[in-house]
Amino acid sequence: MLMRMFIPGHGITDTRAYMVDAAVKQYDERLMFSQNEDTGDWCVFIRMPRPERPYPVFGFGQDIPDASVVLERLKRADTMRNGDAVYREVVRSQEQYRKNLEYNTDQAGEESAEVIEHFMRKEGKSPIIKSFSKGVSDNDAG
Repeated sequence: MLMRMFIPGHGITDTRAYMVDAAVKQYDERLMFSQNEDTGDWCVFIRMPRPERPYPVFGFGQDIPDASVVLERLKRADTMRNGDAVYREVVRSQEQYRKNLEYNTDQAGEESAEVIEHFMRKEGKSPIIKSFSKGVSDNDAG
């Protein structure tokens, strides 16, 4: 249910947006929650030194999210307060990506080898190279 009210200094405001804005400001006084005039999306903005306009940090689409969702996203991305945890998560994510990439590369190599072997056998050839050393014949003995 959409509820609007007049708030001095803010004009007519959706009460949900006002509550999210209050929670965001409590988290960090440099931040604010408002609708992006260019896109119409609800965003968290960081106030810039004057005369610059506030800069959008996170977008949440056309619907006003719950304050807990906004705060959780802020906390996950806050490198000033949680820099070590964010760094560890990035490193862990990269390591997992590399492991998956190596596994997928190995799988692709094995599958390629199986396909090649299948077609070689179909042609009546063996993919395994057999090499026999030449023996010394009796004629060579002097």
